Amino acid sequence: MDISFILIALGLLIFFAHIFSAAFAKTRIPSVLLLMIIGLILGPISGLISPDSFGTAGSVFTTITLICILFQSGTTLDLKVLGKSIGPALLAAVLNFIVITGISILLGTYFLHIKLVHSCFLGAALGGTSSAVVIPMVNQLRPSEKAATILNLEAALSDIICLIIAMSLLESFGTGDVNPGEIALDIFFTMLVSYTIGGVAGYAWIIILKKWLVNIKNSMFTTFALAFIVYGLTNLIGMNGGMAILTFGLAVANFHSSPLARKSMAERASSIVLNDNDRNFYSEIVFILQTYFFVYIGISIRFNNWLHILIGAIFTALMFGTRYLTMSLMGKKGMTKRDRRLLRVLGPKGLVAAVLASLPLQWAQATHQPARMIEICQSIQNVAYAVVLFSIITCSVIIILTEKKADKEEQLQEPEGPQGPEPLPEQEVTEVQEVKAAAETYVAPETVVTGELPQSDIPSSQDSSDFIPE
Repeated sequence: MDISFILIALGLLIFFAHIFSAAFAKTRIPSVLLLMIIGLILGPISGLISPDSFGTAGSVFTTITLICILFQSGTTLDLKVLGKSIGPALLAAVLNFIVITGISILLGTYFLHIKLVHSCFLGAALGGTSSAVVIPMVNQLRPSEKAATILNLEAALSDIICLIIAMSLLESFGTGDVNPGEIALDIFFTMLVSYTIGGVAGYAWIIILKKWLVNIKNSMFTTFALAFIVYGLTNLIGMNGGMAILTFGLAVANFHSSPLARKSMAERASSIVLNDNDRNFYSEIVFILQTYFFVYIGISIRFNNWLHILIGAIFTALMFGTRYLTMSLMGKKGMTKRDRRLLRVLGPKGLVAAVLASLPLQWAQATHQPARMIEICQSIQNVAYAVVLFSIITCSVIIILTEKKADKEEQLQEPEGPQGPEPLPEQEVTEVQEVKAAAETYVAPETVVTGELPQSDIPSSQDSSDFIPE
């Protein structure tokens, strides 16, 4: 394809993304869905673009997008709200993971006819919510701070759980042996180390800026660049870079309120690290990257087997039905009815699920497994891709319906006028009030009379001297 057409298409996508975002206020259609539809049209429907055309650049691009989204999300978190939300977020991540794994075992056993370890792997790949999909939706829907924090943390925590358990199960594909205790220990250790790396890097970076880089110019991208380094180093030692980046952004944005910060340093760090220009710049970068990312996800969806697509649709329906029940356990304190609806709905799958689901097939082909094993791995990938697509579509459609319902409820809750006849217009009410005030001032002189009355007002039947005050 000519490079001129590629540049035109890239520019048009940004314009379309802005139009979709602006139209959300009226249509309540998330821009994520519309961008994915564009990707579906360009990819599997028309065949104009294949995910193979991107090569290694495709995986690099998705990783960069994930880093940017997680970093910006971390900078928007508040430590006080985080302390209140970490418990519900972890509970949501664990409960939904367990339920989805149960659904996977059920469908894998009776429909796909695969072994328990293979069904568990499918559940592990699909057991979390996608940070790259949830966070942009949260930013667009703007729920309360507590609900937004729960959703963002659930996505980040579930990514860790899914990655560790899925990779552990993948190692068991050949033997079929699974060690639950070892998996649980890996999850705890990975979370602890990833949190620590991100937090220490964030605080250390602020101190460096304070002491040695005070006069640095054009520093808008330096903190952003460090996020890439932190992510890469964390992954190199076998930990979770996504959680480290989320914590790094949190540490950078909240250092001024940390007990480790002296007042003078906190004020200086707050002005140095993240000012309004930096935040606006990061928002624009994330907006551009996520625009291309969702189109890329649409291009990457593949339809190879209609039975697998049907199983994916059933999986998605059961997944959202059970999420409604599990998220109802989060309680009502500090959240509106709209917040609780969004908690029940925002459970789409995305990048992590798609990547994990593709690993068994890569392993089977690389190790020259028998045809039956390759068939099993192919079915896992096909079902997972279908669930990714249907979950985003379902999530978007339910959001449209719930947001319109919320708008109607707001209209019904507006204060109504008094019962009975229709109230007078504002101008007539003002005139009535003026007449009433004039009447009250007219009555007052009847009680206390001062001055002389006009002769024309004195009745002729009485002596005029009776009306003259002493």
